[in-house]
Amino acid sequence: MQLKNNLYKIIRKEGVGPVVNYAIELIPSCVIYAAHFPGEPITPGVCIVQMGKELVEELLSEQRSTPCKLMITKVKNVKFLSIISPNETLQLTYQVKKLVTSEDGTSVETQLIVLSEEKPMAKISLVLRIV
Repeated sequence: MQLKNNLYKIIRKEGVGPVVNYAIELIPSCVIYAAHFPGEPITPGVCIVQMGKELVEELLSEQRSTPCKLMITKVKNVKFLSIISPNETLQLTYQVKKLVTSEDGTSVETQLIVLSEEKPMAKISLVLRIV
């Protein structure tokens, strides 16, 4: 399921490498928040990871000038440091700290930091297969 334009929208992108920042805005009216949790919405961890994957797809598509789809093959590390609620944190920055393509060009390894006003909210390390 694509979360872009349902759970979040990209406000701006800064940088071209090696560090790229995506400022995003959460969409509190998303159905996910009605289920997780009614009256006290929290962004599910799986959605935080999925948003990062989608932003890496966006970055690679731009770099390659062709649409790029990725599949998570390995979650190397995920640390959720704070709860992300659209009631308290409407805007986030996803910082792509590392993006390395494998020698055979079939996968990428990435490290992301999710920030709210410079405060780290999550740290994510993934291996993604190009599909």
